[in-house]
Amino acid sequence: MTALARATDAQVDSLCDAFTSVSWPLGRDDFKTLAERLGWQFALETSSGIQHRSGYPVNLPTVRSLVVDEAVSQVTVAVSDKSDDAEGLQSAAHGLQAALGERLGEPSGSDGAGHYWELGNGGRIRLARVPRKVLLVVEDQRFAEVERREERLGIDPDRTPA
Repeated sequence: MTALARATDAQVDSLCDAFTSVSWPLGRDDFKTLAERLGWQFALETSSGIQHRSGYPVNLPTVRSLVVDEAVSQVTVAVSDKSDDAEGLQSAAHGLQAALGERLGEPSGSDGAGHYWELGNGGRIRLARVPRKVLLVVEDQRFAEVERREERLGIDPDRTPA
């Protein structure tokens, strides 16, 4: 097993600082300014999202945002190498969780995908291990509230609607 690259603790800390200090809803222009402040390089903009390259030391440094009603609702950041090495991915996830814990404290909860932290501004940050990489997912207040309601109602987060 070779250690997989991941975002540094300083990069995780900067990302947390940026998203704990925003006010929701976060418009496209404000998000572009925030991305620039984080050092992300603009790649593409569509009606449903904005893509950047993070510059993090991972083999696919993608940042994808989802735009709903002209506001950024979700930002997904690749924070580890993409790999088939399950042990390496687990190690990267543990290191990233420790870095998030240093900045945000103990996780607020967990589900099948990983741990999440509630933010004071109503948003949520989730560390998710998907089959081939580790992602950091930031949800705006509106998306986070939908998840909170579903959790209170006991709705399975892995269900497929319809």
